[in-house]
Amino acid sequence: MSVFMILSTLFAVVVVAYYILKKYNPIFVFLFSGILILVFAFYFLGVPIPKAPLRESANFLDVVLDSFAFITVTFKTQLAGVGLIIMSVAGFAAYMKHINASAKLAFLANKPLGKIKNKYLILSGTFVVGMALKIVISSYAGLLLLLLTCIYPVLIALKIRSITAVCVLSLIALDYGPKDGNFINMADMVGQKDNVVGLFLNYQIWSVVAYVVVIAVLIPLYFAGVDRRDRLKGVLCDEAETPEIIDPKCPTLYILFPWLPVVFLFSAYFLNIKLDVVTANFVSIALVFVIEFIRHRDGKKLGEDMVVILKAMAEIFISVVSIIIAASVFAEGIKALGGVGILANAVSSLGKEGEFATVAVFVSITLLSFLVYGFAVIMGSGIAAFNAFGRLAPDIATRLGIAPITLVLPIEIASCLGRAASPIAGGILALAGFAKVSPVEIIKRTTPLLLIAMAVNILVAFYLAKVNPLPQQTQPSVQMEKQVK
Repeated sequence: MSVFMILSTLFAVVVVAYYILKKYNPIFVFLFSGILILVFAFYFLGVPIPKAPLRESANFLDVVLDSFAFITVTFKTQLAGVGLIIMSVAGFAAYMKHINASAKLAFLANKPLGKIKNKYLILSGTFVVGMALKIVISSYAGLLLLLLTCIYPVLIALKIRSITAVCVLSLIALDYGPKDGNFINMADMVGQKDNVVGLFLNYQIWSVVAYVVVIAVLIPLYFAGVDRRDRLKGVLCDEAETPEIIDPKCPTLYILFPWLPVVFLFSAYFLNIKLDVVTANFVSIALVFVIEFIRHRDGKKLGEDMVVILKAMAEIFISVVSIIIAASVFAEGIKALGGVGILANAVSSLGKEGEFATVAVFVSITLLSFLVYGFAVIMGSGIAAFNAFGRLAPDIATRLGIAPITLVLPIEIASCLGRAASPIAGGILALAGFAKVSPVEIIKRTTPLLLIAMAVNILVAFYLAKVNPLPQQTQPSVQMEKQVK
């Protein structure tokens, strides 16, 4: 039976990967496969449908209806929780874009770069500035589009090759910070969605700092060599036409607005005031509304601005929240098949103590991280890959005796790096279009750095796992494991 459960789990994952690779809509694939797997697990493995009433016997119609009822429960739970948080973040970000506040911030952020004489150090500085902006402009594709408008023209004017410029911009890849949708989703997975600032300061910040430092140091050395190699081969060495540098029309004061939710969240954390991300975003929007009304003296404009916010919330539901819901159903189906649990038990049984425990933790972090990295490359979406497998990680972490966040975090980082390595990701396609090159040309040049970043990610996560073991009382007891078996 154990072999059958493992094989059925692998089969389900491979089939889903195949259809996503064939460009089927991932939301449909996750939902449809999740229902089929849950029904299959009920009949062949005796696993009850999640959230369904216990039945001694059930006809086929009851089982199917229970499966759809589980989807309904998942929609309600996610929309009332992490879905609403992500939608509020998207609404605020769209409003900042609408009033040119985020564009003004990106425009002014490139000013110090022009004072650096070495063009490869300029690239390194661009990367650091971009990563700093990422904490307030959370969308990967959105931030890249802003940088293409505000910083890319500066890089071209400084005689930096267009292919090299867009390669460096593509590396501004990590989704991080207490107002980022992917990070909020991760906090929800480990049961700490009300502690996003604490999770960031205690865990994620170390992965982000390590990534920024290592890549910033490597950029000048690596791209100097890449440019030299391309010149010898005569590859993509034509000078690019310098785009016009546009100063967004809004007061300079507006560069402070994108930071408002972050400032509120950190202030509340240190002052020990209870403040959630949704409230921080809505309070920030209200404050900006007041300033916009004072500036324009036009109440109708505020009504139009509200429509922009609501439309953005609807769009993020389609592109992100729906994927989270669908992937949650698929992940529950994979759990029901039992293969992941068997493999996790096997690994954790090797890792009860001593050096085998260390090996088990390291192998688990590495395998899950590269699994998600590979799926993100295939899907072109980090959040889809992360949700498909990230929700399996907390159970595995508990069996390994480590804090769930220390296993989920490297998977979240891996999903971002995999997205940056995908030639079909929206951000990569935008960069390729600006530079008039193939997306594959960008990926070929950045993959070595992304693989180094994966190694850094795994090592940092391994260190965090070793210094943050799971409290003894929360580890599954031997008796509980026997009861489960």
